[in-house]
Amino acid sequence: MSCLGGFRAITKEELDKLRNVPREDRVPDYLDEMEQVYSCDLDKAWDAIHRALTNGRLEYGGSKYAPGSWVILGGEVLRGDREGEEDYIVTCKNPHQVLRVYRFLQALTEETFRTLYFAIDPDEYGMELSEDDFEYTWYNLSDSIPFWKNAAEKQLWVLFDVDQ
Repeated sequence: MSCLGGFRAITKEELDKLRNVPREDRVPDYLDEMEQVYSCDLDKAWDAIHRALTNGRLEYGGSKYAPGSWVILGGEVLRGDREGEEDYIVTCKNPHQVLRVYRFLQALTEETFRTLYFAIDPDEYGMELSEDDFEYTWYNLSDSIPFWKNAAEKQLWVLFDVDQ
């Protein structure tokens, strides 16, 4: 299992097409063929990013007032939260959420994220927290900010997807 995740910025029209595809077919092959405006890979850093920006667990949803909780597993779940869908996750953020996430990430400092990262329970995370993992995680998160900016400016929808 590679667990590689990333973002895809798409139009409302592409989202509507995706919603019309049966859930079991909302997988990498289909998503890779969709028309995307922008994309941004997170590699395996998505796990620690989500845990640091939420309650430390891999759970869907998030507070409607906490844009950090929308970055990875927040927003509309298009695949992954039902039995038999454990192999692939797809979540979607609407343009309003995209703008709020961009503003949140733009204001997030490395120091603040460091505190959030090192508050993750290593037992829940499944690995020890380290400076190397922090740097890798911070690099991938901060590298996504231009992606969020472009998606927000164009009022696009953002998909997060990961193969489990």
